[in-house]
Amino acid sequence: MAYYKLYARCSAREFVEFWQQFYKSKIPDEVYQDNLNLEGELSGENVGLLWRWKNERYGSPLIAATKAILSDINVFRRLAHVEEAEERSFWQKASLVSPGIVWQVFLFHMARPQDYPILDQHVMRAYYALTTGYIYRNPRETRVPCRSYEQFRSSYSDYRDFFFGVVGEAGSPEPKAVDRALWAFGRHLKRLYRVDGHLPLGEER
Repeated sequence: MAYYKLYARCSAREFVEFWQQFYKSKIPDEVYQDNLNLEGELSGENVGLLWRWKNERYGSPLIAATKAILSDINVFRRLAHVEEAEERSFWQKASLVSPGIVWQVFLFHMARPQDYPILDQHVMRAYYALTTGYIYRNPRETRVPCRSYEQFRSSYSDYRDFFFGVVGEAGSPEPKAVDRALWAFGRHLKRLYRVDGHLPLGEER
């Protein structure tokens, strides 16, 4: 798979190092990192601050529904290994909070951030550009409701595999660095291209 630093081809490590510097968040990432509470369990306060970090406008209305399944989130977090049955059971809880895959994935991410990378329009745009060479300004997967576990798996598993592939190719950096880089690259593509189309190929280095 080819990686790009603007229009020049580069390695996966160079891609991550270059693009993550353009990542922007309205609420500082320190709020996100502190409230993941990786050494313990999530609290109601953690949940509220994480949703506001993710999307204050659209995420905040989901806080109360998320607190209602907080015990389920922490049970899922404590699992040593996640089998399909446990994942399906947790998805059923997540689907009560929202039918949207972006929000469902974020609930999985809250519980197990090292296992479930964040999904949004920008990272999906980057995914398609890097894997197919085509730019989708509004990737379909981020807008279609997931009303079954099978639909959730189908819409998310390929991106999840791709994400961890980038982590590996880049020399196993902190996964959040890869998320920042993909977000910034995908956002750049949307701002640069007004219509769907092929990604201009860069030169080999």
